[in-house]
Amino acid sequence: MENNDTNEQTDISLVLNSDEIKSHLLEAAKWGKFLSIMGYIGIGFIVLAGIVGTIGLSIAGGAAMGATGVPMGFLGVIYLVIALIYYFPVSYLYKFSTQMKQAILTGNTFTLTSGFGNLKSLFKFMGVFTIVMLSLYALIIVIAVPIAMMAGF
Repeated sequence: MENNDTNEQTDISLVLNSDEIKSHLLEAAKWGKFLSIMGYIGIGFIVLAGIVGTIGLSIAGGAAMGATGVPMGFLGVIYLVIALIYYFPVSYLYKFSTQMKQAILTGNTFTLTSGFGNLKSLFKFMGVFTIVMLSLYALIIVIAVPIAMMAGF
């Protein structure tokens, strides 16, 4: 016989009626908003550096190549790509923060759910990004070590 307890999902309604829980969520929302605003400012500086780098290094060096053989203006494009990647987690954090504060103050369950959905998206993005970066590092090591050994380092 099957055990129905393991196959059925229990429907448990979670009610946030504790003042302590609400206080913790509001504080998390305040810090999240601060960090996301600082993130947006950082993105602005990265974009500015990317534009200046792309235009400035292209004009100053003409079509000069760096030591790697890559046009110097390409470094600015890399900054712009970094800014684009950085935008997504900052945006998720900002949405979480604003929706969480609104949900706690108004008692709106839909907004609360949406806020937690943005927090989930932030963690998911950061997790996938971490896996991609670790894989990239591993690939670089697998390629660089044999090259270094062949070069006699």
